[in-house]
Amino acid sequence: MAKFYVETGANAAGEFVVHNETCASLPDKEKLLYLGSRSNAAAPLNEAAMYQCAPSAPCPECIAG
Repeated sequence: MAKFYVETGANAAGEFVVHNETCASLPDKEKLLYLGSRSNAAAPLNEAAMYQCAPSAPCPECIAG
């Protein structure tokens, strides 16, 4: 299982990007919120909204790529 994080600030498109723990473009820890360990990225993408990090988007490097 991978650990997932969401960025606490929105990107230029207004989305909060979700990353896994091994992402090469993972921001500094103070800019992230831990979402938990999951077997896939579907749940963390939905769970980001519970922390008012919506809309969320998968990282193009570690999740969508």
